Amino acid sequence: MLSIRKKFYLLILMLGTLATPAFADNGTYSMEVVEKTSHLVFQLGVILFAVWAGRILFHKLRLPVVLGEILAGVVIGPYCLGQIALPGFEQGLFSLSHNFPVSIELYSLAAIAAIILLFFVGLETDIETFIKFSFTGSVIGIFGVIFSFFAGDFAGILICKFLWGKDVGLLSPVPLFMGVITTATSVGITARILSEKRKMNSPEGVSILAAAVIDDVLGIILLAVVVGMARSGHLGVSGVSVIALRSIFIWLIFTALGLLYANKISNLLKKAGDRTTMALLGFGLALLLSGVFERCGLAMIIGAYVMGLSLSKTDLSFIIQERLDILQKFFVPIFFCVMGMLINLKQMISGPILLFGFIYVVFAVLGKVLGCSIPALFLNFNMRGAARIGVGMVPRGEVALIIAGIGLSTGIIGDEVFSIVMIMMFVTTLMTPPVLDRLFSSEKSGLKKEQIVKKEQISIKFDMPNPETADLLLGRVIAAFENEGFFVYRMSLPQRLYQIRKDEVFMVMRYSPTEIEFDCLSHEAPFVHTLFYEVLAEMEKIMRNLQTLTDKSQIGKKIFEVKDDKNTVMGEHHNRFSIPSSLAVEVQLKGNTKEEILNELVDLLVGSRQLEESKKTQVLKDLFDRESMMSTGMQDGIALPHAKSDAINKVMVATGVKKEGMDFDSLDKNPSNIFILIVASKKNPHEYLQSISEISRYLASEENRQKVLSCETNAALFEALNLDF
Repeated sequence: MLSIRKKFYLLILMLGTLATPAFADNGTYSMEVVEKTSHLVFQLGVILFAVWAGRILFHKLRLPVVLGEILAGVVIGPYCLGQIALPGFEQGLFSLSHNFPVSIELYSLAAIAAIILLFFVGLETDIETFIKFSFTGSVIGIFGVIFSFFAGDFAGILICKFLWGKDVGLLSPVPLFMGVITTATSVGITARILSEKRKMNSPEGVSILAAAVIDDVLGIILLAVVVGMARSGHLGVSGVSVIALRSIFIWLIFTALGLLYANKISNLLKKAGDRTTMALLGFGLALLLSGVFERCGLAMIIGAYVMGLSLSKTDLSFIIQERLDILQKFFVPIFFCVMGMLINLKQMISGPILLFGFIYVVFAVLGKVLGCSIPALFLNFNMRGAARIGVGMVPRGEVALIIAGIGLSTGIIGDEVFSIVMIMMFVTTLMTPPVLDRLFSSEKSGLKKEQIVKKEQISIKFDMPNPETADLLLGRVIAAFENEGFFVYRMSLPQRLYQIRKDEVFMVMRYSPTEIEFDCLSHEAPFVHTLFYEVLAEMEKIMRNLQTLTDKSQIGKKIFEVKDDKNTVMGEHHNRFSIPSSLAVEVQLKGNTKEEILNELVDLLVGSRQLEESKKTQVLKDLFDRESMMSTGMQDGIALPHAKSDAINKVMVATGVKKEGMDFDSLDKNPSNIFILIVASKKNPHEYLQSISEISRYLASEENRQKVLSCETNAALFEALNLDF
């Protein structure tokens, strides 16, 4: 009997099948839709591989990977390889579409990606930090926006005059858009440097992050004003005032309502049940608000940012970021790649564009450095601190790119201006990391007078005996927090860093193989200690219960219980075990104790050049640690000493035979005479356990064991093992 769900799916399939002929009756229209859809499918496939290659290349060059995604778009775009005719694509896979570089379908996907990107920017906005340092951040951010806006606007006037010979004013569309583009700071690059230098909580770091919030807010308001002016055609002072007030009013109303009812929105989303549905419905709200803002004459991305900003103060913020991470990883690289396709490469590398591009860079850099540094000097920062803040605000990235894309798609700016903007974005993104890194290399304070700040946060550390225990405890601790109603979110950083949040409670957990550390407020410390104590008690209970399981020796013996499959021929399956050379085998082991045997086997690894002499001690320690947990002496004279080690980066194998046998604490209490050693990397163990399984499968046969024991020379043993395995 079919389940109700299967019946429903079958009904939908039948209806779709019946509808296909009717749809096909539309003839040319139907074929055009199918053709455009298949074309888009090919484009997306190529884009995904292109951005992957761009990310890999720029990661190896230690450059921001977002630039690699943009460059990938330039290479495969309509101004480069995209125009080359291919079988089935006579005009090229990414040919120019109606005088616009990309098709409306592909640009629509990029627009959705921009909504996702700004939704995440809003979610990641730290409202608490902004409020706490609102005065300093507001002053620095406001002056940074004012200086950079007029610097960009003035650069736009110069470009219009000397590039096209047009005399335009401050309120002309092109200068206005170029001014707005320069206001948008991308602190992702700066935040990475601050994190590496452990300066995120420094006065300069906090001021930069708070000022970046102001940048986002004012930049989006300016964008709303400029887009409104461009659409209405009102360029006079009175028209500008009306549009500005209207745009600010709409933004403030929706932002205030979002922040005021944030918890109610969060509670409504929680009724959805599972976390993935909560996240998807949260994104659905962002899409709806984006559409509302577009209908109100503002850009869609402003609505997405407002919804993200509203949800950023709720405990759903991290869970939405976590569950929609795959959506972001799919769409956002497509956005950057499509933006790269909009670049006319031939035009971009022309002399005039390069010249005006670097002029624009100078204005953009000076606008931020001067606009943010000068007010910082009046806010207790010295020259060093002011310079750090000014340089930290220099990079432009995703928001600037989105604004430029809107300008190009609406016809406000052309290809030449877009190319100039791209030069500015590339240069400011590339120049900031080394300069900022150098400015923060000094431990000297950036303040004129040190502030006495009451420390509210404390650090709680729990030392771990070994990495395995740390991993086990980490999973239990996360589960314990989630059982208490907390949301645990792992940040996208190389180190294991978790943000833990419930209502107004916020903690940070750092994990390493040697310790688990919590940053929390002092009054939250008893809760952390209680939770960790309960986790340890639970683990002790689990370990006691493990003792009631089937005897370990019985499980070990089943490793060699291999059924003889008459239909399977030895060697037909893929073998994962091999001896690298005859120097890695020994038919006459001399050791009479477990320690001596292990030393001899590790010496074989060194002699066969699999292991460096300097790493022998660490590998032996790891082997002894493994033996202390449970003996690797099996049964029928077989011992399989094995371990994982940080000292190596690949699987290493050595084999030895002691025909008279010795006590290796085997499961059947009989002497062991065949010893096969396997050591694998902890970070990259490959098919470590599978190799042991292959050995077990082979040695389960009495005939094969006798074949190994009958070898008189190392060469014979090496040949027997590599032929038969």
